[in-house]
Amino acid sequence: MNNQQLTDKLTQKSGRRSNKRTAFLKPILFFGLCTLLLMSTTACSWFNKKADNSKKQTVIKNSPKENQQLTVIPQSQTSEKDYQTIRPKTASDTRGYILYGVSNRVDVDEIETQLQDLSKSPFDPSRYYFQEGRYLSTSFIDSLLSRKDGTHPDGLNPPLGKGKDLGEKAANSPKYLSYILEQDYLTKNGNSYQLSGISLGISVNSVYSENLYNKSNGKTYPVDVTLDTKKSMAEAKADATKILQKVRGIKGLGQVPIFIGLYLESEPNSFVPGHYFAKTTVPAGSSSISKWTNVKEQVLLFPSSAATNANRGDSDKFNKFSDDVQSYFPNSIGVIGKGFYKNGNLSQLTVTINERFYDKTETVSFANYVAMLIKDKFPFSQDIPVEVDINSVSQPEAVIVQRPGMDQPFVQVYSMYSK
Repeated sequence: MNNQQLTDKLTQKSGRRSNKRTAFLKPILFFGLCTLLLMSTTACSWFNKKADNSKKQTVIKNSPKENQQLTVIPQSQTSEKDYQTIRPKTASDTRGYILYGVSNRVDVDEIETQLQDLSKSPFDPSRYYFQEGRYLSTSFIDSLLSRKDGTHPDGLNPPLGKGKDLGEKAANSPKYLSYILEQDYLTKNGNSYQLSGISLGISVNSVYSENLYNKSNGKTYPVDVTLDTKKSMAEAKADATKILQKVRGIKGLGQVPIFIGLYLESEPNSFVPGHYFAKTTVPAGSSSISKWTNVKEQVLLFPSSAATNANRGDSDKFNKFSDDVQSYFPNSIGVIGKGFYKNGNLSQLTVTINERFYDKTETVSFANYVAMLIKDKFPFSQDIPVEVDINSVSQPEAVIVQRPGMDQPFVQVYSMYSK
């Protein structure tokens, strides 16, 4: 009911009252309506300010698309070591394009996140802002990933070899280079941002796996060749110099420092990702690489013979934790862990627990039990960040997070609502 309808109704009920009384009601109702509108406007403004945690700024200078509007996403409240992220109004042309070159999802995540982590050395998060790559186009990347031939003179993968069919020709001359990932790092200058460095993640295959379609006969040829690790690493270093020289020719990238990380992929169906094995920082304006620094990083799957051989102590600790978890539902719980190592030391542990739950109370009880184990009986150091994902057959059920300095683990049990 609007203001006029309410006034009319009250006037009808007060028909025998004086016109003075009716006239008195209208300004009261009008004042009340204005007050409500003012409160509503103020409240909306307050909520919008609270909800908008990002900072809208002006433009990015020297970008492929000049004068781009952008939003700055602040650091996570849980860490001061993360980058603030710059998000331009338009998405990068290569957003998601890595999936065309890297087939294993765990490798995709590792290539992206660890390149950003390695970039923190040359590009300090306290000064630099992160932005997804916007200078290398899909056509530029394709030209370098292609096999070198008359159509693709810049291709860095070898031409097809000899053989009776397409599959044999490809297997006899496998591809090594799989993808080139770009990340941009900007600095602030007044109310605008300018590119001050880029990082390139160059990934190579440990297994060359591809399904090749021959248009002439309509046949598909699956190719699966295990590559020599040393040969893949050597190819990566050789390709890096050629890629650097090509990148320097792109407008805006001639005079900025370039960090390069070399990544060896895991097998296509592996549960654990590959790793970066070498890195270097090329000074602004330079098109040559003087030296490489070894990157001592590794991801181990628990339980596995590889983990036992690499670090028996950590393997035994994980088995102890797994036994404690499985004692809750004997013979029915699957416990898998991924340990991320830097310089030979465990720096992060992710655990996945799979179980068949019959009701939500079981999930809550089990999650609290695992949290208790992490708090009171965890065999690893409390300085190691830990995440435990608890899943049922069809969906995630809960997550438990423990970070250094936390008095007790954070537990979140998911609620699923259906309409």
